[in-house]
Amino acid sequence: MTVAEYIVEHLINIGVTDLFGIPGGVVLDFLYAAEARKPIITPHLTYHEQTAGFAACGYAQSSGKLGVAYATKGPGFTNLLTPMADAYYDSIPVLFITSHSAAPSPKGIRTMTDQEMDTCDVVRSFTKYAVRIDTIEDVVPQVSKACLAAIGGRKGPVFVDVNTKLWNEPLPVGSFRAVATEEMLDMSMDDTISQIRAAKRPVILIGDGINQADARNDFRELSKKLNLPIVSSRFTHDIVGYMPNYYGYVGSHGIRCANFILSKADLIIALGNRLNFPVHSPSYEPIVKQAKIIRYEIDETELLRDIPNSQPYVTDIQHLIKKLVTNNYDFGDHSEWMRTCDYLYEELKNEDCPDVVLSIASLLHNIPEDSILVTDIGNNEFWVSRACVLNRQKNRTLYSKSFCALGNGLGKAIGAYYATRKPVVCFIGDQGLQMNIQELQNIVQNNLPITVVLLNNQTSGMIRDREIHRYKGKCVHTTKDSGYVTPNFERIVREYGLDSSHFIELSVDGNLELSPQLPKGNPVQKMTPLLEETKYEKLNEL
Repeated sequence: MTVAEYIVEHLINIGVTDLFGIPGGVVLDFLYAAEARKPIITPHLTYHEQTAGFAACGYAQSSGKLGVAYATKGPGFTNLLTPMADAYYDSIPVLFITSHSAAPSPKGIRTMTDQEMDTCDVVRSFTKYAVRIDTIEDVVPQVSKACLAAIGGRKGPVFVDVNTKLWNEPLPVGSFRAVATEEMLDMSMDDTISQIRAAKRPVILIGDGINQADARNDFRELSKKLNLPIVSSRFTHDIVGYMPNYYGYVGSHGIRCANFILSKADLIIALGNRLNFPVHSPSYEPIVKQAKIIRYEIDETELLRDIPNSQPYVTDIQHLIKKLVTNNYDFGDHSEWMRTCDYLYEELKNEDCPDVVLSIASLLHNIPEDSILVTDIGNNEFWVSRACVLNRQKNRTLYSKSFCALGNGLGKAIGAYYATRKPVVCFIGDQGLQMNIQELQNIVQNNLPITVVLLNNQTSGMIRDREIHRYKGKCVHTTKDSGYVTPNFERIVREYGLDSSHFIELSVDGNLELSPQLPKGNPVQKMTPLLEETKYEKLNEL
């Protein structure tokens, strides 16, 4: 078995079914080894290496399995950097593979060999593990270590750069050995359960750690047993968004009801949520002073984040949630608090619904529950999130969360399809579509069941809003008058051959600003546009 064949077999053994990339001279042997194992594992051509990386991210996000992207050296490698950083910021398990044919240039010499560079040095700050493999002895342990690092603990991207001379080298007998995974701690529940029983207004705050721990289904079972309100980060509304005790996502562009509930809590249980709030700001400091916070983290370094009045536990929340589900714990009676939350929901559920949100909500009503939703970056993603909560949508929804990579949507949609073999609906803005519009060819060529919904406001809306507020209405490169122009997308789509039933263009008022939003210094529940004063005071005093 050659090195290329071994890596392909290793990926098959850990459940990988699809790879994404573009052929390049130094990775051809790896590509051909994968091609030889079709249909067990299938390499897919993208039309840009960045899309290959985003496709691997979408594959991993939607399936929980390891995503894999490959590229040639030099510009192929550098084109992977943005999705690599996206995977790091959002804790997505992806293996990025490249190859080299010469040593990096000695220190002080800019270029010794074309396209060669110290790739590991470039990516080390935004990968969990990065390794350059130059000897046959390193192949098995290093590939195994990289894959385990990607999917173990707090997940994330890893990078392997293989010397192209090794691809067709046979592995020595005895190279194949298993690498054991570490056991995760299973912490006691006694303190948490007793605090829930004692609290008058406890809240469960969930985040994407539940997805990363593959604990979605177990948490849904747990939420049925808990007579407690659940709020979330914006990116995890899809975990329990359809359940009656879910009240929306919190934050500066959050759901008003969720922000009101968070402001009234006396105990916050954070599950898979890193509490990335400005906790010492006038908006959030009253919350952390009023509420005891219990934090569950798999990544101990996250506990360096200063969260006052908090009790941290380092554990794998998959074990934690399973224990809570399988045991009949007494969480106490919080029916009065739940009635308050229900009243807030009824009073506020129809706030902040401009026409674009209602249009998206109407479109979502006709999408099957097993379809995957993907959003790009910009105002479009906030409108989609709001529509999903309004509808209590069940569909799995993928975002670029922390790194906010404009143009990621089409790539993630492609990866999500290959991971799940389910239809995908990709919501994208006019600027994001232009970043990787070449992947429409990928969709048409492979007859992928991906519907593209273009939210076209003919502006770079999110940045335009900031320019207007910061520079007294003066715009630069964000509107037609200031240099930003959109093409005739319908004509372009027609030339690519995308069927009109798989491309929907919604026109959006270019002057529509994102709302609601939390002005600096306001309490989290006092968002703009402001509620009528009497109504606000009544809800605030509950």
